[in-house]
Amino acid sequence: MKRQFTSKKALVSILLGMSVLAGCTNGNDTPTVSPATSPVATKTTTVVAKENDRTKFDPPVTITAAIALKPSDKLRNGDTPENNPISRWFKDTLGIVTKYQWVVTDASALETKVRLALTSGEALPDVLAASGTVFEDLVASKKIQSIDEAFEKYATPRVKESYQKNPEVWNLVKRNGKLYGLPTLSNGIVGNTVMWIREDWLKKLNLKAPTNVQEYEAVMDAFTNNDPDGNGKKDTYGMAFGANTGYHKPTMNFMTDASFIFGQDQPYQWLKGTDGKLQYGSTKPSVKDALGKLQEWFSKGYISPDFGTQDAAKAMADFTSGKAGITFAPGWAGGWPVGTAVTEAKAKNLALDFKPYPIPAGIKGEVGRQASPPSYGNYVFREGFTNMEAIFKYWDTMYGCSVEDAACPFANGKGEGYDYVMKDGKPDWKNIPEGTLSLNAYLLMSPGSGTAPTNVMPGPNIYQRVAAGKRDNVFEQKLAAENGQLTIDGFSVAFQQLNKDVQSGFFGANTPTMKDKWEQLIALEEQAFLQIIYGKQKTDYFDTFVKQWNDQGGAQITKEVNEYTASLK
Repeated sequence: MKRQFTSKKALVSILLGMSVLAGCTNGNDTPTVSPATSPVATKTTTVVAKENDRTKFDPPVTITAAIALKPSDKLRNGDTPENNPISRWFKDTLGIVTKYQWVVTDASALETKVRLALTSGEALPDVLAASGTVFEDLVASKKIQSIDEAFEKYATPRVKESYQKNPEVWNLVKRNGKLYGLPTLSNGIVGNTVMWIREDWLKKLNLKAPTNVQEYEAVMDAFTNNDPDGNGKKDTYGMAFGANTGYHKPTMNFMTDASFIFGQDQPYQWLKGTDGKLQYGSTKPSVKDALGKLQEWFSKGYISPDFGTQDAAKAMADFTSGKAGITFAPGWAGGWPVGTAVTEAKAKNLALDFKPYPIPAGIKGEVGRQASPPSYGNYVFREGFTNMEAIFKYWDTMYGCSVEDAACPFANGKGEGYDYVMKDGKPDWKNIPEGTLSLNAYLLMSPGSGTAPTNVMPGPNIYQRVAAGKRDNVFEQKLAAENGQLTIDGFSVAFQQLNKDVQSGFFGANTPTMKDKWEQLIALEEQAFLQIIYGKQKTDYFDTFVKQWNDQGGAQITKEVNEYTASLK
């Protein structure tokens, strides 16, 4: 089962610093783990690796890898995947040479390559991006190495600190007490939703952005019944909601979701109960009340009658075309599709006014949303590979760019003539003669989502600073130049509610019963949720669903999840 976010094309373009090979993760969400599980917290360092160490390997160190190239991953000036502005800097400055053993077209093709190699005995590349079942198979094959000692010896203090402050990511790669990979670190808000509203509709009807369910209902009623577009027709509705997700989570789409209504009791995640044990969120009693509220909204026409068959793109089209007045989507939606709709409207001398707001409180009066995962993928290393020092020098260099280190060699961009040009001694990110081309696919490794990981940098996040008008360093200037105001505002608003994010308490390998029963259970869950919202079943049907879920394997899975989590302590 795959996580929903990494399977979506829209999100791929937002993972600014990550390789397209970061892949998909196993679909049990993120763990809660004590800092004691971090290798940094349990060992002492005798030799401290240097940050921004520019000591060059002589002779050069060659690292083999795999690369996925999309049609949009183009190069200029005779450059190649192994000889481009990024690879040249690492070769010329650090003596690190990248050689691609496999060139593939997407993550699924990479998975096929890995499985064929495991079957045929072909040697693996030195470094691979691997998650989910591929990661589990690699661990079981004993063809990848644990990184505990290498991390302790070669990771720089700032890299170690980033994991100390985000220790939950280690459970992605911790198996049998050892770490079999290096997880990327998310900035925490890549997929976090905000509330997008037709601001012009609010103003016309003299309304304010809602902060709770009661206010939200009032706004939806007005958007549905009070002719907000002024055309004299009853052809609008309150909330754009696409329940056709493709991954059995109807209320949690990557755009146009309805997760806010559940508050802190988010479905599809493993949540800690009052007894300290994990419970599957979709079976919590408050979910019944939330589904009942969605059923009420559907009956009143606040939601499209086609919501169950609409995917995210179709539901969002209702929002951007003026059929619906509210939707929930991540900050990046301010670029596409919201920002795109504004640009297209201007070209037709039309005006569209969208604005992002914090999400309102849910059914129990508390704000809650599903958190972005702490990581979007892991890198694993071939058993017998001996150049881990070079790996961590590469990692520290790129991590410095994430935390706005002035020593970052790619502060202006990944390559002159690709994502910036120099004019009068200053970088220009907008007027590139042949257009902007991203070089992200050509990174050997990328530590995260382009900006600083969660909890690492004090003070306002870079999006918040830029939204407030700051342009003091090249990173702020570049962010402002490369993103529209709605995107910047969207991410800035997302950061306001980081303390309301709901993290899952489990992200291990599928338990034995999960392997046999999980697909059946999530299909049962999807059917029950949709039947209740559509009004085909009364709200009390939720109790029937919970009993069926437990009887058909859910109770045993809950036991196994708690046993696994306890084993990590």
